[in-house]
Amino acid sequence: MSSTVSSPSELKVLCKALGEAQESGDKTDQAEFLNKLLAVRVDEKLLRATGAGQVVGRLRSSDDAAIAALAKRPAGSAATPRQQPGAVRTGSSGSQSPAGRPPAASNGSTTPGGIGSAAAPETPATPTGDGAAQRTAALDGARLAKTGDSVRDKCAELLYNSMAPGSAADVDLLTRRALDIERIEFDKAKATSPAYRARIRSLCHNLRDKKNPELCQNVVEGAISVERFCSMTSEEMASKELRDTIEKMKEENLFKAKGAEREEAVTDQFKCGRCKKRKCTYYQLQTRSADEPMTTFVTCTVCNNRWKFC
Repeated sequence: MSSTVSSPSELKVLCKALGEAQESGDKTDQAEFLNKLLAVRVDEKLLRATGAGQVVGRLRSSDDAAIAALAKRPAGSAATPRQQPGAVRTGSSGSQSPAGRPPAASNGSTTPGGIGSAAAPETPATPTGDGAAQRTAALDGARLAKTGDSVRDKCAELLYNSMAPGSAADVDLLTRRALDIERIEFDKAKATSPAYRARIRSLCHNLRDKKNPELCQNVVEGAISVERFCSMTSEEMASKELRDTIEKMKEENLFKAKGAEREEAVTDQFKCGRCKKRKCTYYQLQTRSADEPMTTFVTCTVCNNRWKFC
């Protein structure tokens, strides 16, 4: 069973301990405190107050594969007892499920909350395994609030369908996220304009990106708030690998741009009129018509005096 935290201070203690384990690099402590956090039963208000989802989210990019995999596990999974080998359970339809595979939850079943999800005493069935990869609003029976505008209703459904596949989150949580994102985008656009529809398509594309599953998971679990998500640029939504590639390209372009700067030659042919030294650099530019000689710009490297002549 998931443990219960009675106050934000207790959850903050676990978050702080996990953060210290991250800084020290102790993988054993990280796994221990991460398991404890994932086993905590917590509502969305307490989650936001303590920032527990963000603490867990940072470990999804850990260089330790085991730690990263643990951080990506569904909420509450750390507290789920393992089924004994060879055990057979009976599903809601009375049919037997294969050994070692938990039965599908029935409508009205109680799903314990965990890090990144609100406690929902009664929620529709949460598909698992292959069913989770095929989840849609229609299959989940999601009750998306009707706005009276078919375009807005369709956009909310598209957002739900972009977050649901592969997610173990309950239907109510996904419904809230989809409706909140749609409402924020509509409030910004003030109408179902082409800009509004294009923005919704862009958000759905990023949520469905199989190369960047962490983004969708962070939005669903609350590690990234819907307000923050709706204000993010395409570059900010990109995966870490893509951001690194973009940064590398920027550095290469900057280097190439510097290579195109004017070249200055060092010479002792010119005498500075101020300090009388012959330590100068110069460059030439065609500042007049093509049939005129180039203009020579000279800079004294001693006193920084500058002059030009044709």
